[in-house]
Amino acid sequence: MNLQLTFIGTTVQFQVADDATAAFEPVRRFFRHLLSEGTAEKPDYRIRVLPLSSVQGEPEGEPAVIRRSTAPEFTFDALLSRHGDRLVYRNDQTVLNVPVDAATDGDFEIAIGPDSAIQIIDFVRDLVIRTEETAGTVVLHASAVRRDGRVYAIAGPKGAGKTTTLLSVIGNGGWEYFSGDKLFCTPEADGSVTVRAWRDYPYVGVGTLREHPDLAARVEAVTGAGLDDLHDRHKVLLDPDVFEEWIGAEFDPAPHRLTGLLLPRVEPGEPLRVTPVTEPGARWSALNTLVDRSVDTTFFGWQHYLVPDYKEFYATLSAMRPLLADLTVLRLTGTLDVDLDAVLKEFA
Repeated sequence: MNLQLTFIGTTVQFQVADDATAAFEPVRRFFRHLLSEGTAEKPDYRIRVLPLSSVQGEPEGEPAVIRRSTAPEFTFDALLSRHGDRLVYRNDQTVLNVPVDAATDGDFEIAIGPDSAIQIIDFVRDLVIRTEETAGTVVLHASAVRRDGRVYAIAGPKGAGKTTTLLSVIGNGGWEYFSGDKLFCTPEADGSVTVRAWRDYPYVGVGTLREHPDLAARVEAVTGAGLDDLHDRHKVLLDPDVFEEWIGAEFDPAPHRLTGLLLPRVEPGEPLRVTPVTEPGARWSALNTLVDRSVDTTFFGWQHYLVPDYKEFYATLSAMRPLLADLTVLRLTGTLDVDLDAVLKEFA
């Protein structure tokens, strides 16, 4: 099976062996909105996918941290060894054979098993992100809502209330889910900023799930685990298909126009307060706190073979500064029950 993944300017070609098709299916399903059948003429990367049983010999190499995450499902390690101009990452679920320098060699080989899906999804996502950053795409750590081609990003540090605000805006009507974790941004000649969504595994607090019993019931049905004994701040990794079905909006990779930024900070029991951010320096500062530079995410270990060249990235980020003047930037503080239309009518 030959599949081609295309996102913005990055193309990844998968050559999946027949006996690896079943193990690859969760990966195919996650990326299905970006995949087409066939072979790309000049892909950036070629990934041969084999079954884990094809790898012989005992694991070898030095222990390597592949990723550390607050989500246990996205925390994994491997043994890392070098063989000439190739690096091999290996653990019980996955073997990844990569070039020492992916900027000059785009050939990869993956051996996958029944429990490889999240590791492979993380690897492919990371490969695309780093390639796009090298090309000059700015990635924001933000969720977002959309309507009529317009997007409002919802951004802030962990615990600020991004998911709470996202679900509240959607629940109040008129706005649809667009992205849960990242936005890929490019400035346009007409002074606008184009954004594209990025599919992820929603990581939602138990307290938020309890406020939405129908979603909690779906999560419990899929995972077989109860939420009763978990603290409100405990977070649960959701199946993206379950979440998108519940929220009523399937992932859409089409480009949209960025209209504004919502910067929430939850203060339980306090009334919602809205403060427009109008000073140019404050707007620029706010945008910079949202930039998701891969070079800063030191909990990733995949970067041995592809470290972004940030020359074009920073040129794009700089080009976005004057475009902030046309965006609505609002700080939302208090109990984050947000009727976005009402807020925009008063403050935009």
